[in-house]
Amino acid sequence: INSLSIISNRETPNHRDHLSIPECFDILTTMGNYSKARMSMPSLQLEFRYDSSCMIAFSGRIVRHGVDGVEGDRIAWAWYMRDSVHIYAGVPSCGWAMVEGCILTTV
Repeated sequence: INSLSIISNRETPNHRDHLSIPECFDILTTMGNYSKARMSMPSLQLEFRYDSSCMIAFSGRIVRHGVDGVEGDRIAWAWYMRDSVHIYAGVPSCGWAMVEGCILTTV
């Protein structure tokens, strides 16, 4: 992961992240004292509760996604890969993300 965006108390309309690498997962984490947040992925016909301390990983370049406005205070971190950073640093891209390479845990 070579890029980070921090989003505070903001609705994020449905979009794709055109600067992200399609082969890689974006990782979104949210924290705060808020209620009723929903992450939508309309192209997949999915909607998730986006409660505090939630983490979601997916290809933001491929999957349209967005988050509704919330009541309260919310901060979100979005970690993602940008090819321009690889090109600048002279580092090859990482290739397609594989589920087998992820560690899945439940709390």
